[in-house]
Amino acid sequence: MQRSTQAGAPRPVQRAADDTSGFAPTSETPAENATSAASRISGAEIEELARRLLDPVSRLIRADMRRGRERAGRLHDGRR
Repeated sequence: MQRSTQAGAPRPVQRAADDTSGFAPTSETPAENATSAASRISGAEIEELARRLLDPVSRLIRADMRRGRERAGRLHDGRR
């Protein structure tokens, strides 16, 4: 007996066999995409972005290291 599909039920979609990337196709190759993105960002903008990201990223790394020490049962870093 065949099951009838409901009008509101989503149909399963399958990717083409040759599409293994998981990304939508673009007209640019990855190298061209990286080159065009790099040409749009100046060195000063990269420096400013790095300075803005330094504090939040270092805070996340320190918190992760602290959690690792807590899991291991060593609340303090023995190097200091």
